[in-house]
Amino acid sequence: MPGQRESNINDFAFDYLCSHYTTNFGAKHLLVEKAVYTRQGHAADGLFSFKKEEDGPFVAALHTANSSKIAAALTRYKKKGLGITRFLSAGLVLVLTGLAVWQLLGQLVTGAVAAVAVAALTFVVHTYLERKYHFSKITSYLNELKRLPANEQWLGISVSSLTFRHNPLAKHLLSVCERRGIGVITVGKRAKVVLMQEPRTLSCRGGDFLSHYQSGDRIRKTLTGDNVLRVA
Repeated sequence: MPGQRESNINDFAFDYLCSHYTTNFGAKHLLVEKAVYTRQGHAADGLFSFKKEEDGPFVAALHTANSSKIAAALTRYKKKGLGITRFLSAGLVLVLTGLAVWQLLGQLVTGAVAAVAVAALTFVVHTYLERKYHFSKITSYLNELKRLPANEQWLGISVSSLTFRHNPLAKHLLSVCERRGIGVITVGKRAKVVLMQEPRTLSCRGGDFLSHYQSGDRIRKTLTGDNVLRVA
């Protein structure tokens, strides 16, 4: 029997966020659009807009384009951690350093001590650099959301929520998202959306966030009418 695959976040995120904003925010006229571009040419995979009586248009942006890359990185780290290359590099340095010192000085004990010290240093440095690489890679994926101005930002990932347990890389992702106010939702094999983290609501200084999008004027005009929920 073939293994069950992860569900696609794009098949669930829109319904989930529609329900979220109609239930928690009382959004009566919610406009939902896919592949909406900013004036700088950056794409929001989903844009949720509704009119708040006091504060004007409210905008939420959804990013799922890097879902597969993030999911692969988290799953790989969950299973393998930092891997064995740091052990191999330390072992190689141990042998080469020991042989070099022994041939140059002719002292086996001194060579062994020097080899162990250099190998240990190599292991520590390799571990630090590899960990920094993985963490920086996750951060770079999240930088895409900086280009999507909105009152609330959401990251959607097609991965099981179990991948976040005892996973330092997943903990780093949630930490960065928390600092930046990004909400995180996931969907796994059971096709159930899991809210990993709530977003932080931001206010736009002067005007509204719709002004940052190419279709902002059209969306704003639509929201002032009597349109009901629709997906474009």
